Amino acid sequence: MKSRINSTTLGLIIGILVPILSIFLVFAVRFKAEMSLETFIDSLLVHKIYTKVMALGVYFGNIVFFFLFIKTDLLKAARGVLLATILYSLAIMVFRFGM
Repeated sequence: MKSRINSTTLGLIIGILVPILSIFLVFAVRFKAEMSLETFIDSLLVHKIYTKVMALGVYFGNIVFFFLFIKTDLLKAARGVLLATILYSLAIMVFRFGM
């Protein structure tokens, strides 16, 4: 069972999905009563804070799984989460600075 969980692909999938889910979780907990999801996304774009919200979702969401995988000796899965974090960081830099 441990060998099926310990794969770079699974870590990459988790590393890609967790930030998206963490941003939606923040929306659901904090902003759902005040605005719709469409309004939330529009306000992120209008106020130009979408890269900051993405970065917070990526770093705080993925750090939990990265250290969890390191602690449980699932090093290949941790490598996948780290790869997803690097890919997100590159995308954030492109969106932020227009590289």
